[in-house]
Amino acid sequence: MKETDQDRSLKDSRPSEKKGGRRIAFFAVLTAILVTAILAVTLPQFRIEQIEIVGCSEISKEALLKSSGLTIGEHLLRNLGGGIIQLFTLRYGNIERELSNDYPYISDINIRIVFPSKVLFTVDERKKIGYVELPDGYAVIDTDGYVVELYDGDAPTGVPLMEGLPVRASALGEMINITEGKGLNTCISILSAILAADENRSKDSEFSLMKCVQSVRCIQNGTTFVTLVLPDNQKELLVRIGSLKNIAEDMSWLRYAAEQNKFDSVGDGVLDMSGEEYTFRPVN
Repeated sequence: MKETDQDRSLKDSRPSEKKGGRRIAFFAVLTAILVTAILAVTLPQFRIEQIEIVGCSEISKEALLKSSGLTIGEHLLRNLGGGIIQLFTLRYGNIERELSNDYPYISDINIRIVFPSKVLFTVDERKKIGYVELPDGYAVIDTDGYVVELYDGDAPTGVPLMEGLPVRASALGEMINITEGKGLNTCISILSAILAADENRSKDSEFSLMKCVQSVRCIQNGTTFVTLVLPDNQKELLVRIGSLKNIAEDMSWLRYAAEQNKFDSVGDGVLDMSGEEYTFRPVN
């Protein structure tokens, strides 16, 4: 069948119609982007009206906010960045990184926009667990062995001394370098079990076994000694620990016994928890 002039005219007009449609769609998208950008710049909902910080215990909220540079009234989108993921999740990635470097207690931090006009800081702090002696002072470490505080004067208070751990190097915010890594891990495991026992206490109990721990000393044969100072009579109790296989149950029992004043009637000696049964061995 012979193609007519009308058929050829219709075919020639189709590409032009497609190009015209694409241009309209492009300008529509561009207009939408421009309108959105203008609204984002001008609407008051895109200004910071509230800043909330959660998760801080050791770190001052006021100091953290000041260090971030974020202030009420500035534009929400002004400091977004740090990477593609941070941009798409509306996070202040660059500020997160700077604060993590400046504050050793920060394990993780998330700073993000909560529309319409709020910025939320969610802070995950490191939990300090003990301190070690340095040639020129002391280093407080967390449950993962990171240095969160350095002292060059008096010894820290509120956390026990971890003895028998020769330190090679220490720097704020970094893992402490210990000559005997196994000893460090043992001390951390015991103190972490004590913290867990305190956290699992009943709601009406105010006793804290961690506050009773004066020191933890790990020796070469796999034995560890924990020195407690009982709160009622300030009596020192030396506790011998062997295997860590049942350390959680051992420390839960020790906390219960100390809270119930089970050691008040015994004299000086060593509570041996290294065997299958707990025994008290008096010192003559």
